[in-house]
Amino acid sequence: MRKLIYVIIIICFLDLFVQFPIVTPYALELGASEFMASVVVAAYSVTNILGNVLGGYFSDRFGRKRTLLLGMILQVLIISSYISTPTIGVLIGIRVVHGFTSGMITPAAFSLVQDISRREAIGKAMALTGVSIGLAAIFGPAAGGILSSMYGYANTYLVLALVYVVGLLLTIVAVKESTTVQSRREYNETKWTTLITRRPLVIAYISSLALMTSMGALSFALPIKTMSLGLDDRVTGMLLSVFGITAVIVFGSPLNNMFNRVAVNRLIKIGLVIISLAMILIHFGQGMSMLYAALGIYGIGYALVFPSMNKLIGQFTTMSERGKANGIFYAFFSVGSVVGSTLAGYFTEQFTIPFFSMAIVLIVLLVVFAVLDRGINFKEV
Repeated sequence: MRKLIYVIIIICFLDLFVQFPIVTPYALELGASEFMASVVVAAYSVTNILGNVLGGYFSDRFGRKRTLLLGMILQVLIISSYISTPTIGVLIGIRVVHGFTSGMITPAAFSLVQDISRREAIGKAMALTGVSIGLAAIFGPAAGGILSSMYGYANTYLVLALVYVVGLLLTIVAVKESTTVQSRREYNETKWTTLITRRPLVIAYISSLALMTSMGALSFALPIKTMSLGLDDRVTGMLLSVFGITAVIVFGSPLNNMFNRVAVNRLIKIGLVIISLAMILIHFGQGMSMLYAALGIYGIGYALVFPSMNKLIGQFTTMSERGKANGIFYAFFSVGSVVGSTLAGYFTEQFTIPFFSMAIVLIVLLVVFAVLDRGINFKEV
């Protein structure tokens, strides 16, 4: 079942990555201004946060499989509605609902993987989910670009809806419920404030915020960096592919055994230091070779942080509260992406040093992390 869940996770994240190259031009094609196109893009991210939180709650209350099924059905319906979008106002409305339904699925899927993984193997299981996300990140944008150029934006969404039909059928046939009747009865025993203030979970949330802040900054500022160096637009895509491929190699190779053997706080600290170094290298990079090296280094840092912070959620929660914790965690994930691109835009406009400034932000978050992790036993509990 776990292997099929990884396929479902690929489908979930294809939803995000296939849209990368097509949402903005689709809005512009419908007559949106550049500002309105940015609103169209942001609408998805904002409601995705709410979807994460409620999806986590539903997965504790009603079960992981039921939440996945509901989310998949809603995804098929809402993605199909892109096919006939007559106005910008309607498109924004679709994006609002789409962000919510997409957000529901992620905490349920990750809680399911954590539920069925042996306690001592959660770290490696989370690394393999990273492979799924990495594959979606590598192939999703390319697929979106190719399909939209061949068949148009609306038909690209039709193909994506059909992919979700496959995901729905896989969920119905192959996924078994991982929660128990008892855990679903106990879903409300843990207060939200407890999950928000439990120190190991706070560390996971901060790690998620830090990682996705760096990703948001990268997605905004890397194209500007390559343009300033007079490089072709395609170089940006190739650089991001280097990052994705490097991360997938770490996630899927025997190196992933370290996530079961090395304390997660140590891996997260090392990963954030490596990402900060990569940001500084990008800042000073003046040629393609330096940028390729920097993105490869970034991929290593990302690969250390992602499974480790997910492992914290599985390690320091019970089954009855894991969905809600994952919902909060992925809400921070979404917030980090928005904050990163916004901060990078501000630092670019005010100081023209987005990557160096982002390295400083990450170092500050790393200091907060180091203060919080004192006295916590990160061994299996």
